[in-house]
Amino acid sequence: MKVTVEICAEGLTSALAAGQGGADRVELCENLAVGGVTPGPGAIAVASERLAIPVHVLIRPRGGDFAYSDSEFQAMMRDIPIARSLGASGVVLGCLNREKQVDRERLARLIDVARPLSVTFHKAFDATPDPFEALGALIELGVDRVLTSGHASTAMEGLATLAKLTRLGAARIAVMAGGSIRLDQVRTIIGAGVREIHLGSAVASEKVVNAGLVRRTVEEASMNQVYHITSRVAWEMAQEHGAYRPPSLASEGFIHASTPSQLGGTAHRFFRGRDDLILLRIDLDRVMAPVQWADSPHSTEPFPHLHGELNLDAVTATAPLVPGPDGEFTEAFDDLDWTLAR
Repeated sequence: MKVTVEICAEGLTSALAAGQGGADRVELCENLAVGGVTPGPGAIAVASERLAIPVHVLIRPRGGDFAYSDSEFQAMMRDIPIARSLGASGVVLGCLNREKQVDRERLARLIDVARPLSVTFHKAFDATPDPFEALGALIELGVDRVLTSGHASTAMEGLATLAKLTRLGAARIAVMAGGSIRLDQVRTIIGAGVREIHLGSAVASEKVVNAGLVRRTVEEASMNQVYHITSRVAWEMAQEHGAYRPPSLASEGFIHASTPSQLGGTAHRFFRGRDDLILLRIDLDRVMAPVQWADSPHSTEPFPHLHGELNLDAVTATAPLVPGPDGEFTEAFDDLDWTLAR
């Protein structure tokens, strides 16, 4: 399933870099030092003209809490049609009452003014006393998505709640994970069922979005298959038992590569000279056990580690991995003799 990567862009330069990096969507704002406020009309217009991806504009009159005065609320009501007239595809907003609950009356008015634009309720959600009650209110009001760290300081700390919110929202509202997400955490968060992620500082260099870091994030988020090298005997035993888990690697995980380019190094380091090997191609969307991701000094790509049994229906294809006469493995892994596993 497609994973949407949204980049929080402080200013026009960062917004354009996010587009160059292949982001799916941009949240355009200014002054992240106070959590972000509404950007100027010029930045909205140019970003909307030059980017082929949706530009969602933050509608927030000031930093601080989310209980706004009448004048601040009126400013939000006027900023929304301006953003729409300048080409924005969506708005990002939120308002709470003095009890920190979703201000249903004001939010309904903001949504009405915003349509037909997409509406995202921002991390004001994490200030509410009950995330599940707040989610219900947003669903009733017709909000398209909610940005949240799962009522925790970071998305990783709130991952269990994020997963539950995602299940509860189902087809009614998108739950977008955001909150100090590092690049090496992207696949773990996706593994919890989240299908939209929001990043800011993790893809920035000196507070400006770095197109290269965005590109790496998008590649990781869109990854749908990984690879594992095992022995022919172990694979035959797995088929007999209906699941696969090599005992020697159970404590540390046992998937060896996230991309074909990693397979050569892995094969050379651990399996040099062996001729009894099978390569498994694994569909991440079908894996039932937790998958954790970590950086490695041997590769610029993250390495996946599966903790638990591998359900065999996640294996989409197999191929023999045969070394050459000198014991070396070919690096042309795309040319292997793949056989469909099912």
